[in-house]
Amino acid sequence: MRTEDLVFMTIMLPLFGAAIAFFAKAFPKGSLTSKILEYGGAVVGLVLPWWALIQLFGPVYQGESFSGVVGGWNPALGIFYRFDGLSWLIQLLGYSVGLAAYIYSVGAGPRGPAFTGIFLIQTAALSAAIITTDMFNLFVCLEVLGVTSYVLIPTSKKPGASLAAFSYLMVSASAMVLFLVGTYGLYRLSGSLAYSEIASAVQGLSGTDHRVYLMSLVLLVSAIAIRVAVMPLYGWLPDSHALAPHAISSVLSGVLIKTPLFALSRVLGLFVQGADVGLLMSYAGAATALVAVVLALSQSDAKRLLAYHSISQIGYVVTAWGTAISIGANTQAGLVLMTAAYLHALFHAFFKGLLFLSVGTTVDLAGERNVYRLRGAARYLRAGGDRLALTFVTFLVGALSITAIPPMNGYISKNAIGYGMKGSFLYLFLTLAGVGTVASFIKLSRIYWPSAATREEKSVEPAAEKGNAGLGYRLTAQFMLAGICVATGVAFPQVLDVTGRLLSGGQVLKQPNLYGSATLLKTFYTALAGVGLFMLIQLKPMAHILHVIRERPRSFQGLFVSFSLATAALALWLLY
Repeated sequence: MRTEDLVFMTIMLPLFGAAIAFFAKAFPKGSLTSKILEYGGAVVGLVLPWWALIQLFGPVYQGESFSGVVGGWNPALGIFYRFDGLSWLIQLLGYSVGLAAYIYSVGAGPRGPAFTGIFLIQTAALSAAIITTDMFNLFVCLEVLGVTSYVLIPTSKKPGASLAAFSYLMVSASAMVLFLVGTYGLYRLSGSLAYSEIASAVQGLSGTDHRVYLMSLVLLVSAIAIRVAVMPLYGWLPDSHALAPHAISSVLSGVLIKTPLFALSRVLGLFVQGADVGLLMSYAGAATALVAVVLALSQSDAKRLLAYHSISQIGYVVTAWGTAISIGANTQAGLVLMTAAYLHALFHAFFKGLLFLSVGTTVDLAGERNVYRLRGAARYLRAGGDRLALTFVTFLVGALSITAIPPMNGYISKNAIGYGMKGSFLYLFLTLAGVGTVASFIKLSRIYWPSAATREEKSVEPAAEKGNAGLGYRLTAQFMLAGICVATGVAFPQVLDVTGRLLSGGQVLKQPNLYGSATLLKTFYTALAGVGLFMLIQLKPMAHILHVIRERPRSFQGLFVSFSLATAALALWLLY
């Protein structure tokens, strides 16, 4: 089979699987034929692409890349693509988390041919977004990712889910209009939509053309930044992730907010001003990591707390990613930081996906999401069929990972970022964010702490029965991700080597000493400071401050104001 065919199998198989799943709607709901077609489509779209990825691994590991025009069309009309180590890694992220999330949804819902079909279309768009090197095709892929998200979020049928999806729709659609305007600006200057040809055409521009080029770049970056949810463009995310079905929350948090960022790196690496954009993004990322963890600390809803941590953790990724772009992603220091940024994006997908699924199972069986009211959750797990409270074990793996406790994978990726960021004042922001992360997960873990107060058994039964039917699927998905969190942490030398080779085109990168005494001591002091911060927020004055932060007014208009201010700031940064 030709390499080009293997590359496009990662896109076509999910689309073919979606077609099979939609065909299931032609048969009576719940019939054997309908279920065979639905789950058969899921296997085609989520399992078979792994064969293509395995076949492609060897060449990209050796530094090869595959590029061209789709279908051999005339370059003036065709869509440009490139498959390399970055493409392979992003698809690994998407298919691993997507498969676990789908297995979970089989037990917890939503399910059905329509859900499966839309889920697979989203997976195909994710694969296409990282392969394309054509500006308009990137716009189309991002739009498909957005539209499928708008549709999947309300399937939880929770109060406010439809409004959260609508807010995401309006803000994202407005941003993508500006992305399209930016694309037009670059096309007018270059006569091409291919990244490389645009970059060649804009070199040496001056006067009005140079300003048009800069403003076009500003519009592109701002539109993608709102998808990534960096400060101050995060406002759409907490409601969307908190109110979506648990499986969709794990995909939104783990995969969809990161893919546009790494797609953007293909664009910025070609432009001289890309370094300036990267530097500003690194500042925004560090602020995001710290501010979002404070917002997470203030939350009372368990899933909303996790949603704010998605914003905080993407801050780590953006800080390392932006710094790598600013110093040159092809330099040794830049490659180390880009490798660390991707590793944290990948590991965050695993442990945050695990946390959303584990906490989702817990709150479903307990019938309560308020972290101040829910206690003794293990009792509800046992009543719901999880006799050994295995969900608590998977939660613990995720919590230890996100708080960077060895040997979990979060310890590796966070300290790899710290290794590359040492000497920068942004390192302090990330360290303080780490302290806040420890405190907030001690706060969240209290839902599992024993409580003297007990509820009447009749108040437990309805919630327990609701989650019992698909508990096996839930636990399978949770243990799949928990095993990956442990394995990637223990086997970190091999993971670092493979990731570095794939991102650098086959180069061997120097491995940081992540288990040195200084790193271990920093981890200990960070954890100790996190315990101290948790005790501090129990005091009434601090609790009042967190309450004020939690109940701060939020509005739909505020999302647009934030977007306008961020776009203006980026424009001023590049122009002056």
